[in-house]
Amino acid sequence: MRTGILNIVAITLLCSFSSHAQIKEKLSTALGIGRPQSKEAPGESIPAQAPDALYIGRYPGKVVPKRFIPVVPQTAGKVQVHHRHEGKVEKDTLIISINAEELKKEEQEMQFRKEKALLEAESEILQLQRQKEEMEYISALPAKHRMYVTQHLKAEVDKRALELIERKIELARKAARLEAERLQERFEQRRESHEIRMPFPGRIQYHLAIPEEGESVLVNNSAPVVTIVDDSEIYLAVNMSNPAISRLDAASLSVTLDMGANGIIHAPWSHSRVEKGDQGETLVYYFSVPEQRKEEVIRLTGSKLVLRLHHRNHDDFVLYSKAELAMSTADKTFASWEALIEEIMPGFSIVYIGETHICVRLPAKP
Repeated sequence: MRTGILNIVAITLLCSFSSHAQIKEKLSTALGIGRPQSKEAPGESIPAQAPDALYIGRYPGKVVPKRFIPVVPQTAGKVQVHHRHEGKVEKDTLIISINAEELKKEEQEMQFRKEKALLEAESEILQLQRQKEEMEYISALPAKHRMYVTQHLKAEVDKRALELIERKIELARKAARLEAERLQERFEQRRESHEIRMPFPGRIQYHLAIPEEGESVLVNNSAPVVTIVDDSEIYLAVNMSNPAISRLDAASLSVTLDMGANGIIHAPWSHSRVEKGDQGETLVYYFSVPEQRKEEVIRLTGSKLVLRLHHRNHDDFVLYSKAELAMSTADKTFASWEALIEEIMPGFSIVYIGETHICVRLPAKP
């Protein structure tokens, strides 16, 4: 009997009031379930949230930096840790070195080979310069003397010969320079496999027991020894498996994180992407942590967080308490929340079913 009366009241109200605000107010009064939960107010059960936001429910989440790079050594050996301080690390800072003594010997060998190559090139250039000076001297002699000398040397001394020897000198210098650069580049490649430096400003997370200063620890090249973290942006990430929520405008979503005595952190939606995991592909929503709260949040990296998801209020949406809806229809049993809403609010549709409340969409205005 009560449900039938509610149906009549709901239909009558929809026909009598033209504004959504009036529909919300009158329908709530007729159903005896109080005001619709559109905004946080004293005495309501909705947790702390962003202004003009509707509470959806709790979701497991985690802290995710803008990017992170697990570094696996290219070679096994002895590791020395050079940066031991927490907090920000500047770009190009040396973090760890692997087989430093071996690298030092390779650098000494490289320097020796560079010097040897330069000395050999210098010797060759010196001989060529002497030949050039002789040719220039001969070319400056009177014609009959020059003829005698060239016959004796069995070679012509002319402009072309001088150009050829100048070219040989130029090529010898270039070859020496290229050989030195090749040796240096080869060593730098070896250095990269022995030294790990920060590619950008950020933070580091070690995956090994940090040895005492000056000491080393043995590692293999099958697992990361350090993860380099770009903390220029910090996100709170939520796996979004609820299709009803994923159909909402993502830009209208936000999450809150309870930091206890430090208050509540509000993080608006930033972006989403589909990621592959153990259970297949998953839609992941990322929410931006405000700049002034990054330091607090990044300390929670690796923790399992409980985030509260909120949806920005919409004129066509209204939120009702599950408990109050159930009590208003206590004389009848429904197979689902959808069936209950269809019964007592004809013309309304469920947007999503939250943890403690149901969000419904008001019918279109006549």
